[in-house]
Amino acid sequence: MTPARQSSTKPHRQVVLRTGIVLDRDTPAVNRLTGLVRWGLGGRIGDGRAWISWLHIADLLAIVRRCLDDPHLAGVLHATSPHPVRNAELMATLRRALHRPPSPPAPVPLVRLGALLLRTDPALALTGRRCIPARLQRAGFQFAHPDLHSAVAALLDT
Repeated sequence: MTPARQSSTKPHRQVVLRTGIVLDRDTPAVNRLTGLVRWGLGGRIGDGRAWISWLHIADLLAIVRRCLDDPHLAGVLHATSPHPVRNAELMATLRRALHRPPSPPAPVPLVRLGALLLRTDPALALTGRRCIPARLQRAGFQFAHPDLHSAVAALLDT
């Protein structure tokens, strides 16, 4: 028997980005949300307390570049804004940016029906996740759009 050959190459560094909702122009998420607001359906979803972890596209691209360039970043990283918001705040911010009045809330049964029609999972709107990019922040990453207001304003040119 011959001993097993050992690889002389270094193990590959792996980075997995766990993203929130990426805010970018003309994407399904932004188009659906702004469409609802424009049609007067931009109220909170359910009780409005579901956390929304989000990220502006410019920050996502900067995070990807940082991960490619920084050999110390490895493993699973939260690629989200440092300031997640509740659903009610997300919808209110979109209404303000689009100059729309307050809208009635969407009751849970209506959300479930709408999700069926839009071919999406209602849990995305009803349960949410609160993620903080702690490892990126400890590594000194600076967000171009750390708060929702500036991110939405940049996307919608308001």
